[in-house]
Amino acid sequence: MFKNITVAIDGSDHAWKALGIACDLAKHYDGKIHLIHTPELRSTGLAVGSGAVEIPPTDAEIAKAGEVVMAEAATIARDAGVEPTSQFVRNGTPSAEAVRTAEETGSDLIVTGRRGVGGIQSLLMGSTSQKIAHDAPCAFLTVK
Repeated sequence: MFKNITVAIDGSDHAWKALGIACDLAKHYDGKIHLIHTPELRSTGLAVGSGAVEIPPTDAEIAKAGEVVMAEAATIARDAGVEPTSQFVRNGTPSAEAVRTAEETGSDLIVTGRRGVGGIQSLLMGSTSQKIAHDAPCAFLTVK
């Protein structure tokens, strides 16, 4: 049923729980897991005269920030008895990158943790989970 599973990791406790469930599903269905992490680094602002220039993080900074989380994710998966088929650290919007990874890997399930951000913040910004649910090309499972 679930042969290719994309797991979006953000380093939170909910993400690690989601990874554990994804590994259980992969073992049960003899499936593969694909890990995606999109570090959310802040841009640097530089004042120039009466204006400001935004300096976005470089690809190298993104890769370095993602290495720690991805290494931990791969270790957790291996400890659960599943070797990650692929691992991606990408620069972009986490929801869009999770959907892109699912499309590229032919995933039939996306699994993420859900932090439970709600109320005003969710209304103003929308949650990553909501965006993935809306755009996912396959089944989607959130874990809290």
